[in-house]
Amino acid sequence: MKKLLQRYFHLSDEGSVNMSRAIYWSAARNMIFILPMLLIALFLQDGLAYLRGDSFSIAKYLYLIPIILILRYVTERILYDRVYTTTYTETAKKRIALSKRLAELPLSFFSGRDLADLSRTILVDMERLEHCFSHAVPQFVGAIISSVIIFIMVVAFNYKMAIAIFWPVPLALLLIALFKSKKSRLDTKHHQDTIRVSNGMQELLDNVLPIRAYQRTKKSLSEFKSVLDAAECSQLRSEILNPIILAPILSLFRLGIVSILLVGFSEFASGSLNLVQLLNFIIVSVVVYEPLIGCTVFLLEFLYIGEPLRRNAELMSIETMTGEKKQPRNYDYEVRDARFAYSSEQETIRGVSFTAKQGEVTALVGPSGCGKSTLAKLMLRFYDLDSGEIRLGGERISDWDPEDLLKYSSVVFQDVILFNNSVRENIRIGKKDASDEEVERAAKLAQADEFIRKLPQGYNTMIGEAGSLLSGGERQRLSIARALLKDAPIIFLDESTASIDADSETKIQEAIAGLIADKTLILIAHRLRTVMNCDHIVVLDEGRVVEEGRPEELLAKNGAFKKLVDMQSMKRDSRL
Repeated sequence: MKKLLQRYFHLSDEGSVNMSRAIYWSAARNMIFILPMLLIALFLQDGLAYLRGDSFSIAKYLYLIPIILILRYVTERILYDRVYTTTYTETAKKRIALSKRLAELPLSFFSGRDLADLSRTILVDMERLEHCFSHAVPQFVGAIISSVIIFIMVVAFNYKMAIAIFWPVPLALLLIALFKSKKSRLDTKHHQDTIRVSNGMQELLDNVLPIRAYQRTKKSLSEFKSVLDAAECSQLRSEILNPIILAPILSLFRLGIVSILLVGFSEFASGSLNLVQLLNFIIVSVVVYEPLIGCTVFLLEFLYIGEPLRRNAELMSIETMTGEKKQPRNYDYEVRDARFAYSSEQETIRGVSFTAKQGEVTALVGPSGCGKSTLAKLMLRFYDLDSGEIRLGGERISDWDPEDLLKYSSVVFQDVILFNNSVRENIRIGKKDASDEEVERAAKLAQADEFIRKLPQGYNTMIGEAGSLLSGGERQRLSIARALLKDAPIIFLDESTASIDADSETKIQEAIAGLIADKTLILIAHRLRTVMNCDHIVVLDEGRVVEEGRPEELLAKNGAFKKLVDMQSMKRDSRL
């Protein structure tokens, strides 16, 4: 039982043990449920005997009734704990395990995955699994086990009555098996349409300004309505199958009661059963059918959780990025014949090799789409190379634990990620135990202190989702302050001052220059005037290194770097 539950429902060892116990206690509860009915039958038997002149004693009922009540209470109490408390603990562990797995997955997984689908898997699917594990699985499987036990007992007494009682059960299970595949397909289609609704809603909210600016409101709403209509139709097709499955099953159990009465009275008329025995069989049928009919509604959950279980298992089976904790000898980065592709169609990084030395500023430059940001993410092990290697301090980062590797780096990417929290806490992400004074010092170095103090609550101002209450330049300053606060030995700056005015940019660069002594600084820039004081420049084009060297050397070569500088100068002059 344990291994079967573990394999089918993807439970932990402890979870499968607890689920097994819940099933057994559910079966025991069903068996104990028969005791009050048998007590009534015993009372009728004693009553009939009393009418025939036999003696009648009520004493045994006075101690049997409390015993049955105590058994019912103890069983229900233990069953509740086994079903609900342990189930909620198991699903909590599954959520934590899933969160840990997501943290260990490479970014390539997220770049190729629909985030609405992923959110639904984490939130909605886990909620449905939790409900099924607590309200359906133990009760239904327990009902099957108790029914089998009672069936064996009845067969030993009267096989005709056993058939009359139990013939609906295998037919009900057969109906479920017949409709399972159809139900699963419809539920999968409904899930996919629901994802499209979530994506459509998110797209509308994210693009309110361009939609209204280009007078596309009616068309956008019409397109979204089509998506909603498709989701509604798929849900109706899925829901309409429910009564088609449930109605025949419930009808079978009702017909089972009729067959019990017909066969029972036939046996009674032939003398094979007496009246009390007939009543006992009728009571047994109630005990068998009651939990099965009660669980019939939950049968649909067995059919519905197939897709959530599949998606959950898929996430848990994806290969994660693992490694060891290491201590680098120094903070030199060595990139050797690195190759990487987001898809099989085209390589983004094609045999790149260069060295970024500790104590120097290394700039990655080149036209848009040449692979600068991708290369930085590879150096941080957000992705793993397809071939080649990257070393930090002589250690291959592919052998390094990703979380441990990142503790040596401060990162400022062009796309700033902020949280719906205070300004102070958004900066403090760079160093969790930083004091308020350290946070404010980093903000001053990032030229952010002045605008922060003008906010309604200063450093305690809530900045909205993704920093929506701040301008692009203000968000970038906070991101730089966060990196400066961390004070890591390696700094990655990816267009970190793209949204900042020239005066502030100069001050920020001066602040950074004062902090990078003996650090490794990787600078990614489109504005080439920001790299003229770098120690080493790597020029990329179409994923390859086409030039590298000091700025003055590259300008003297009159090659790719000189052409990029001249093109930017021409554009700047044309605007003037």
